[in-house]
Amino acid sequence: MRTKRRIYFCISLCLITLSIHAQQTADSVDKQWIFSGYAEGFIALSSNGKKGGKISDFQYNHNRFGSPRLNHGYLDIEYKGNKMRMKTALHAGTYVKDNYSAEPSSLRPLLNASLGILVSKPKNIWIDAGIFPSYIGFESTHAFDNNTLSRSLLAENSPYYLSGIRMNYPLSAEQELNFFLLTGWQKILPVKGNSLPSLGLQWINKIDSDSKLNWSFFAGSDSPDDQRKIRYFNNFFWQRQSGSWSYTIGLDIGAEQKSKKDNRYNHWCSPVLITSYSFHDKLKAAARIEHYDDRNSVIVKTSTGNALTGSGYSMNLDYQPNTNFLLRAEWRKLWASKEVFYLEKGFTKRTSYITLSASYRFRKELKK
Repeated sequence: MRTKRRIYFCISLCLITLSIHAQQTADSVDKQWIFSGYAEGFIALSSNGKKGGKISDFQYNHNRFGSPRLNHGYLDIEYKGNKMRMKTALHAGTYVKDNYSAEPSSLRPLLNASLGILVSKPKNIWIDAGIFPSYIGFESTHAFDNNTLSRSLLAENSPYYLSGIRMNYPLSAEQELNFFLLTGWQKILPVKGNSLPSLGLQWINKIDSDSKLNWSFFAGSDSPDDQRKIRYFNNFFWQRQSGSWSYTIGLDIGAEQKSKKDNRYNHWCSPVLITSYSFHDKLKAAARIEHYDDRNSVIVKTSTGNALTGSGYSMNLDYQPNTNFLLRAEWRKLWASKEVFYLEKGFTKRTSYITLSASYRFRKELKK
């Protein structure tokens, strides 16, 4: 069955390429090809971490101690036309090794592989299908999109990527809805034995030019049909830019059935607050406080078997000499109720470390 799925997926990618090629003649006006790339290297330093070892089982970015590593890098080619669009991107790094470990090895290099078709030009409604970044949360793996060097526990334990079908529906200049039919909770292929697709909804409200409110919802199952437990998940965040200051308040709330057809649920939640201050266009500082409570181990699975209930804070300083290059330094402290963080030998309830990173990006429009 898995081999057939891989074959179908490869065929789909070929059809996407052929469709784009066939569309070029009809889509000759305003068509655009864009080639872009990104790379972020890092080193995390701690007095008690094992060199080359992980910080924890539930962090997927910058999750190595003591040696320089590539966190995430990719090459992307994007096509934009009047009636069709396409994105294909390949990636590598420790983030890919950790976060895509459950995917078939042949699919792990795919960061993005999607095809979109315009269904309503007056309303600007698109339908996209394939593999694409998650609609959940305000953080991504791209350093330039985030106020902090490392990702929040909230972000690390919700989907970074999804596969399926999405459709946008603008309600007004300020509000938009996005609908999703998905293969699962951060899955390229469905869980073996699970025939139930997952559903997603996103509401974006641009309150004004400086602030934004977002609600993202997910409903589906991450288990086979004979063990089906329905999962419900909400992500809320509010962001505001006020002069040199920026603010982000985020909250994840999730629930999953304890067993099939059970009226009882296991719950988890995670609040986070991030603020940043720009001294000038090249120098910025940020601070974060956060908490994560998954006492029933619905999302977080640790090597010790202990559930994650913990908190943390961090402070970072950024220097961006130009639009394409970013240098960062961050000090982070995390603690939990039980041993969940790696030591050089064994585990601990607390960890603190300094991370240094350098990120580079480029974007080039190819000739039409």
